[in-house]
Amino acid sequence: MKKIYALLMLALPMLGFAQTTHVVTFKVNTANITVGPNGLFAGGGVVGLANAVQLLDPDGNGVYEGSTTLTGNAGGNFGFFNSPAWDQDWNTKENLAGLPCADPANYNDRIMPTFTQDTTLLFCFGSCANDTVCPAAQADYLLTLKVNTANITVGPNGLYAGGGILGNARALQLTDADGNGVYEADTLITGQGGGNFIFLNSPANDGDWGTKESLGGLPCADPNNYDDRIMPSFGQDTTLMFCFGTCATDTVCPTLLPPVNVTFQSDRSNSPTFTDAYLSGTFPIAWNGTAYPMTDTDGDGVYTVVMSLTPGDYRYKFTADDWAIQENFVPASMSDTSCINTNSAGNTDRILTVGTSDTTLMIHAWEECGGSNIGVEEVATSFTVKPNPASDVLFIENTTGTTSSVAVYNVTGAKVMEENFEANTRLDVATLPRGMYIVRLQNEDTDSVIRISLN
Repeated sequence: MKKIYALLMLALPMLGFAQTTHVVTFKVNTANITVGPNGLFAGGGVVGLANAVQLLDPDGNGVYEGSTTLTGNAGGNFGFFNSPAWDQDWNTKENLAGLPCADPANYNDRIMPTFTQDTTLLFCFGSCANDTVCPAAQADYLLTLKVNTANITVGPNGLYAGGGILGNARALQLTDADGNGVYEADTLITGQGGGNFIFLNSPANDGDWGTKESLGGLPCADPNNYDDRIMPSFGQDTTLMFCFGTCATDTVCPTLLPPVNVTFQSDRSNSPTFTDAYLSGTFPIAWNGTAYPMTDTDGDGVYTVVMSLTPGDYRYKFTADDWAIQENFVPASMSDTSCINTNSAGNTDRILTVGTSDTTLMIHAWEECGGSNIGVEEVATSFTVKPNPASDVLFIENTTGTTSSVAVYNVTGAKVMEENFEANTRLDVATLPRGMYIVRLQNEDTDSVIRISLN
């Protein structure tokens, strides 16, 4: 009996940690929208996919409702979706951007309150009303979008604005009636609350997001919303002007530096098994899973692709099989994190600054900042580098007795210096940014590297 009593006493404190599910009923007024043919749903966040809970209006009064079970003391986020075509059709979500009931840290979803019993929550679609009485509809204003395409070639399917508050990838087609390269279109929106949108070049269908302009890392991009543009709030007819792929605030495109060839190299020997290798990133076709295939012509496990890129900053990953496989970086477990960056949206990617000359990046091992071990001695026995750390000058001594090439790479793998020499050479590194570099010596018989620091 004493044993049973003791077990009960041990169990009682644990009961306080148990989480209990309760029935939550959503009721939402749709007076300010027309519900689409696929119906109305609650979803996202703690509720689930875009079509997680279907809401119905059996009495035809415009108030849709539906129920599900949730752990009430967990809180979280959710949203309402008008006619989602599939379970991840997030573009059908109500737009709450800039409103006090939206969570800007979670795609402007609604904030789920905590509750300890069966609960009914009342809403109006697209507003912060806490009952099913919708506020008076806001007036629509004429929005004119103008975008200069001087730095791109518009594809055969045309130019569009879409995403965010505008809708799908082909929500609004822009045209160039006078042939001056500036495309434009008009639409009616409330103008209140702001939101997001993006321009897309020649999307093949309503969900072809791989054709959108690449703004990653630019100040006009919203890192919390797929690097889309930020739509300002306005209370009158408004014209907004842009240059495709830039943060210009008018239709005068900045002068672009000529593109250079950048060779990416990926050692896939330690990656999961795959069929086709790709490079994905903030390139002209942004974060596309199949646009930039990599090949291994000599079968050594190192896949390459040559990209024509405009000088500037890029984010990228090595991927495979249309995003079925991708690099996943865990900075806390990496000994070297110099080649990666985690943005405000929590995405950790490789980073690269492209200069004004052609470059071949070092061979990157899978999910590592360090170079690949293929054909490379990790400790350089064939040459010496001094001093290390260095300041203005590096002295390289070649002990192989043959003509060799020495190259210096920065932490992102970009080659910043190269020359051929016999016995020794002197490299002027005074103008290089301070930090870690990799010095690589190559000739017919050896390929070896050493890390050096510039202080």
